[in-house]
Amino acid sequence: MRGSLFWKLMAAFAAVILVGIGGSLLLAGRTTETEFRRYAHGSDQERWQDVAAAAGEHYAAQGTWDGVETVLPRRQGQGRGAGGSNLLRLADSQGRVVASRPEGAVGETISAAELRAGLPIVVAGERVGTLLLPGGQPLTVEQQAFLGRVQAALAISGGGALVVALVLGALLVRGITHPLRHLSSASRSIAEGELDIRVPVRSSDEVGQLAVAFNQMATDLAGAEEARRQQAADIAHELRTPLTVIQGHLEALADGVFAAEPDNLEPVIEQARLLARLVEDLRTLSLAEAGRLELAPVVVDVGDWATGVVAGFRSLAADRGIALGFEIDADLPDVRMDTARMAQVLGNLLDNALRHTPEGGRVDVHVARGEGAVVVSVGDTGPGVPPDQLSRLFERFWRGDPSRSRRTGGSGLGLAIARRIVEAHGGRMWAEAISEGGLGVTFCLPAG
Repeated sequence: MRGSLFWKLMAAFAAVILVGIGGSLLLAGRTTETEFRRYAHGSDQERWQDVAAAAGEHYAAQGTWDGVETVLPRRQGQGRGAGGSNLLRLADSQGRVVASRPEGAVGETISAAELRAGLPIVVAGERVGTLLLPGGQPLTVEQQAFLGRVQAALAISGGGALVVALVLGALLVRGITHPLRHLSSASRSIAEGELDIRVPVRSSDEVGQLAVAFNQMATDLAGAEEARRQQAADIAHELRTPLTVIQGHLEALADGVFAAEPDNLEPVIEQARLLARLVEDLRTLSLAEAGRLELAPVVVDVGDWATGVVAGFRSLAADRGIALGFEIDADLPDVRMDTARMAQVLGNLLDNALRHTPEGGRVDVHVARGEGAVVVSVGDTGPGVPPDQLSRLFERFWRGDPSRSRRTGGSGLGLAIARRIVEAHGGRMWAEAISEGGLGVTFCLPAG
């Protein structure tokens, strides 16, 4: 506990409080004593003013300072002031001492600072001398007792302020460290795999914001873990069907149920191809999600590129009795892209549209100019996707009809891969329902 944040902050608070209160008490004590002494000796000022006036009358009458000792009082008290002197001295206009009580300081030269602190003696408008007062006079017993009581009260009030400040500081520090202890405990629980742990949010300050961020992180981790488990289950499900077909045919061939003829080997070969395509799709998607998908971008004319890709699907559309429309806006800007990867994207959109559009339907491709971008959209007149499922269209292994087999529904990775490839080019992809009742999928790429 000695190294905990609570005690470190408390030590820092205590040091600051002690310095602050101690300095304030020291200053207040000295100021109080100085001002009290000045007040206690305030009545002496009239006496010294009378002495200075008498010395001035002597100089006015005599014209010199000779014999001025007679106007100086003989006793100044027994204490010593800040200057360490109990002498009452009188200096002439040049700052030389001409008389003192007790005697013995005559002839000394007084500094300018001391002269400024003395009482000036003025005759006929001219400063002819200075009365230098003795050091501080001793306090009486009653005065010393009063000053002691004041200083004791200051000490007691300072001690009380110290205790109150430490208590308030402890409450403040606890308000900081208590949520942090919750966060520390929760983080250890999450590290041990308890992803349902959340911490209470009791404030809107930085600590509260940290708690909110921690809870969001825990939620994201739980979602990522659930997605990982779901992905593993989906991959296992996708692999099970072709592996089962391959295993069944190979066992039948091994048992002699089937003869080793091309017709019996073709299903095995087809399922092997499906497995190879699924593995390659998974590899491509993993590279794209990790930002490690290799691209070879070049500046291309999007119209010419799209024309070539669409041309490759015209025969397929004709075989299925589907009209394939193609429209290109004029004056399209060039785009910098990997033509092979983007052909994979547009080809996937066309393949999906043709697969889900019934005979007699229509698929339209439109390449248009956007704001600083080129927009490519593929729309069909198929059954479309319910609005509440549009957001799931780009999830891996998701199919609008879960009952469809891979033969008719694909691997469920095509759109996820397509979106990642578009994003790797700095673009974006989205889906929306179209007025004809089908589905429209659009992507845009920044102009190159």
